[in-house]
Amino acid sequence: MKLCCFFNYPPLYRQSIYKRIDDTFDCQFYFGREVEGTTNSGIKKLDFSIFKRCPKEFDNLMVFGRYLWRRKLLRLAFSSNDTFIVTGDFCWTYLPFLFLCKLIGKRVYAWGHGEKSNKRKAWKFEKYIYRWLTGYFTYGNGGRKRLMEFGIPGEKIHVIYNSLVDHIDGASNIALKSDILKKHFGNGNPTIVFIGRLTPQKKLGRLLDMMYAHRCQGLQYNMLIIGDGCEMESLKKKAAKYELTDTIWFFGECYEGTELNTLLYNSDLCVSPGNVGLTALHTMQYGVPVISHDDFETQMPEYEAIIPGKTGALFKKDDMHSMIEVVAGWLSNHSSLENRNVTREECYAVINEYFNSTYQIELLKKVLKK
Repeated sequence: MKLCCFFNYPPLYRQSIYKRIDDTFDCQFYFGREVEGTTNSGIKKLDFSIFKRCPKEFDNLMVFGRYLWRRKLLRLAFSSNDTFIVTGDFCWTYLPFLFLCKLIGKRVYAWGHGEKSNKRKAWKFEKYIYRWLTGYFTYGNGGRKRLMEFGIPGEKIHVIYNSLVDHIDGASNIALKSDILKKHFGNGNPTIVFIGRLTPQKKLGRLLDMMYAHRCQGLQYNMLIIGDGCEMESLKKKAAKYELTDTIWFFGECYEGTELNTLLYNSDLCVSPGNVGLTALHTMQYGVPVISHDDFETQMPEYEAIIPGKTGALFKKDDMHSMIEVVAGWLSNHSSLENRNVTREECYAVINEYFNSTYQIELLKKVLKK
């Protein structure tokens, strides 16, 4: 089998699974130079030197400022590759490509969210794209459910989840235990962390609104915000307005390294007011539980890693009172060292069971080698 992976962008966070694919299959990767519709995605690219065969790049073009066209995809139908995995957010390029592959007898799998909503109006030609696909790998069970409601046979849909790492070794993580946060803040209060891009969609201003409300109620904790983005300055202004500057650490952008790992391991809780996404996986791999909203229709698929009462909790979407109450309840009921250690192990368990590249590569091998 000669495999070709044709993905819209090469994000650094997917290095683990892409390396496993490269090691397992005779594979050629193609990546878009930029995320479609942007000149600067803000997502760090992975280093192509990790691959045995250097990936090739293509342009994500917007034709007439409206229609997305992925260059080089169409000609690949006539290449020596017999199996393809393509980015699962569809565009016009897929129609002729899939038709040709179907005609020639080549297999094409998509990898993505599936249908993000069961309420949206389907694109006129989308039924043909799904019909001509050999199969679809979804990031979560919610995406699989919505694809089935859309009319796709269940046997064609494979839940592959998402990953940042191969496996979590809890014993090794213990070496990250440190008083780095206690030294920085000058107190022993719990620390709530957020890690990710600081964008309006994350609704991070609500973290500061919540912190101010909790302080008025007598609940004291610190906040660590790791990341950068267009919301940074407005968040700093709000922190000054609420007189919270001394208890909020705007750490800035950081993708990897011992200091980052140490900061995450020693945090107590992650709160994501908007959609949680990969933030959940990043913090859980260091044993940090996650709280986010409960609107599964609009959430990112990684919300499935949140098991209420074990690896985190859920509040009513866009309900500040609910968020304030749920976070306060978690800090009150899970503050003991014994409970913290139990939660840490629960986080490791859910990552090691599903949200890892070992699970992903085993599923790919099972499906593609049939």
